[in-house]
Amino acid sequence: MATVGLHPQPEIDVEFHGQFLTFIVPAADGCNLSCSFCLIRQRGEVTGKYLRPEDFARFVREAAERSPIFAVSIQGHEPLLPASLPYTQAVLATGRFLGLPTAMVTNGVLLADTLDLLAALAPSKIAISLDAAVADDHDRIRGMPGAWAATVVGIRQAVKVLRPQTRLAVSSVLLPGRRYLLEGMPARLREIGIDRWIINPLLRVGREQVGGPVGDRARLFGDFLILQEVANRAGVRLTVDDEFGHLGHDTARPELRSLDVRTLPPNVKIFRLAPGGQCSIGDGILRQVTLDTPCWRPGVSHAGDFLESLSQSLVPLTSAHAGHCTDVPVMTV
Repeated sequence: MATVGLHPQPEIDVEFHGQFLTFIVPAADGCNLSCSFCLIRQRGEVTGKYLRPEDFARFVREAAERSPIFAVSIQGHEPLLPASLPYTQAVLATGRFLGLPTAMVTNGVLLADTLDLLAALAPSKIAISLDAAVADDHDRIRGMPGAWAATVVGIRQAVKVLRPQTRLAVSSVLLPGRRYLLEGMPARLREIGIDRWIINPLLRVGREQVGGPVGDRARLFGDFLILQEVANRAGVRLTVDDEFGHLGHDTARPELRSLDVRTLPPNVKIFRLAPGGQCSIGDGILRQVTLDTPCWRPGVSHAGDFLESLSQSLVPLTSAHAGHCTDVPVMTV
């Protein structure tokens, strides 16, 4: 999965102050695809020790007690795997109960099999990954024959079942030098009933520092403009995903200012909770998880206080390692 965060709202309130909660949901056997660019694998986010689904629900509830919540979003591995579904239900149902915008990113292979559940959970937005207009290309990128066909079937059915309650978009990874894989996407999207397209430039995670977009920026910008022109001709709205503003598009070339580039609102802090409780903040999401990564422990620290301690850096991290996490001292419940 290449997407860092997914904004459920169609229009962003730049004056909003609050927290954007994103989640990685576990599955004992891992993802059903094998993508070389997977951020979760790069970060080492999934270990053998998992929180419970009810802990994920508690995290959302407690966070909402302390701070306004911008949105709740599930980013991976694959939220529609049978082993992941209890976590997916816990996050989306809690968010809906609290009246929060909710979102999910899925590779779409199991989308057709889970539409009844998704209709009941009614997330605000679902982004489905599709990385080429041609089946063979997508399947090679995602490491599974038949993935493209299953995803396209799922999208067609989702358009009929989930709209208008849930907005649907397709999300594609732009690989360096592989723009041609995406040039046929807008026409394909119109054919299957999708008019929203998210482009994610390939991201790499840093070991000692924050990572970011891969590839020559000038070439990336040229690719964006060509893909936008193709999308416009097909009547598809293209959005470039640049969560942390690393591309610097607005100062690079004047014509790039016409692009719809999505970044975080300035007063929204993004958090990413891994299955074992490790929690990253801001563009630290583009850094590998280490033994020093702060860890939330349900019932030991209140999630709202834990997140506040991270965002304000009120307390230095301890050097004592507990499993795969470093505890952050906060007010206990």
